[in-house]
Amino acid sequence: MSAPRHKLLTRSLRDEIVSGRWKVGDRLPPEVDFAAERGVSRTTLRRALSELESEGLVARRKRVGTIVASQVPQQHFRMATNGMPELMRVTRETVLDIWTSRHIENHSDPALGGRESPTGYWLEVVGVRRIPGRLRPFNWTRMFVSGPYAGIEPSLSRHNVGSIYALIEEMFSRPVVRVSQSVNAVVCPPIAADAIGLSPDAPALQIDADLYSHNDELIEISQAIYDPARFQVRTDVLVK
Repeated sequence: MSAPRHKLLTRSLRDEIVSGRWKVGDRLPPEVDFAAERGVSRTTLRRALSELESEGLVARRKRVGTIVASQVPQQHFRMATNGMPELMRVTRETVLDIWTSRHIENHSDPALGGRESPTGYWLEVVGVRRIPGRLRPFNWTRMFVSGPYAGIEPSLSRHNVGSIYALIEEMFSRPVVRVSQSVNAVVCPPIAADAIGLSPDAPALQIDADLYSHNDELIEISQAIYDPARFQVRTDVLVK
């Protein structure tokens, strides 16, 4: 019994992308033309493109179309945590693309949860994370830096910023010594959905983290939205 047509098309397009026939950044033909060229229905083509998108090989953009995002099928990002080094691994092994930064006042955003910066304001940083060499992000994230450390803002334009907390440690000698983290199932907000390729109101994972330095000083609050199909958290606990 032969495979479904969309599976055959997925396999064919995947082989073409991996072999280099389609280069990263190439835009595929419009759906109507591409479906006719391949001798399939638009429904079959869309199912194939959806599978390629889930593998990170293509990215679909409104008013742009479908572009080749990678020539290597994407592996899901998995975070295993059994201590501080593993918990912070996501920032060491991924790329942070910063979109915007601005100052906001205490109590001006629900994500702050009523927590106050001693200066009366926070530095809000918004961006996305992706696996090196891939165009499609696997999370959308907001970070709130306590006012005393807002001086990192001019350094956010660096191309190699891996994490906000690392900048704080580098510039102010305030390392992270404790992280309080929670994982929740949420409805994906529209701004995050567009960034990570989910439909608005689709199920998503939200990871909230509070980062503390010495003397239990809260230096950063982060809120990240993940596609649950492309991210996994595993925790190992040693019982003595």
